[in-house]
Amino acid sequence: KSPRPKPLKWGIPFDFNRRRMSVVLEDRTGKRQLITKGAVEEMISISSFIELDGKVYPLDDEKLEIVKETYETYNHQGLRMIAVAQKNDIPDSNHFSIDDEREMVIIGFMGFLDPPKKSANPAIKALEEYKVRTVVLTGDSEGVAINVCNEVGIDTSLVYTGSDVEGMTDSELAVAIEKSSLFAKLSPQQKTRVISAFQSEGHTVGFLGDGINDAPALRQADVGISVDTAVDIAKETADIVLLEKDL
Repeated sequence: KSPRPKPLKWGIPFDFNRRRMSVVLEDRTGKRQLITKGAVEEMISISSFIELDGKVYPLDDEKLEIVKETYETYNHQGLRMIAVAQKNDIPDSNHFSIDDEREMVIIGFMGFLDPPKKSANPAIKALEEYKVRTVVLTGDSEGVAINVCNEVGIDTSLVYTGSDVEGMTDSELAVAIEKSSLFAKLSPQQKTRVISAFQSEGHTVGFLGDGINDAPALRQADVGISVDTAVDIAKETADIVLLEKDL
């Protein structure tokens, strides 16, 4: 017998605007399936159905409330939540694009726990003693960001999101950066804009980051700081790379 062909896979890469990625799988029988994962709000925007207990239902207001309640429950516990959706009705061609990410069926969530380092709290207190203010700029959702900041002693009484920043003029952002210590769900470009606002107000800015989405902010900051386990572009962009896992 000749070996059975392996399943084929195509991908629609992640980007920071749509905040999701997809793969198209084909099994040995020729059946194709589009599977998408990404930020919950963005996933809801491309989904028309939901699978519950093995059955598929339209994503009406009642079912949407189930999705949101499930997400918010775990998100407020500090879990980074990613929604997963799929559909079988996809074209037979081998060319796929973001236009195929529509009328999806939400099938569940993945949750990730990423607790702060034990050295974070004393490091932040030490910075305060040296009159260095700590502000968090993150692409994470508000729920996760607030949970982590509360654990390490960063004020969360006023939180701005990327959509808030997008709607602000430069003068409004200049006011916002003096009031808030947490900016959540930021795109890489929005992180850079917030840092530029601090610099325009006369602040010297150090930025600590380790991901691809941190590279523009690391470049914009007066001092870019990364870690030895960061992605290559973050380490290459940074001025300082911390070699020990201790803040």
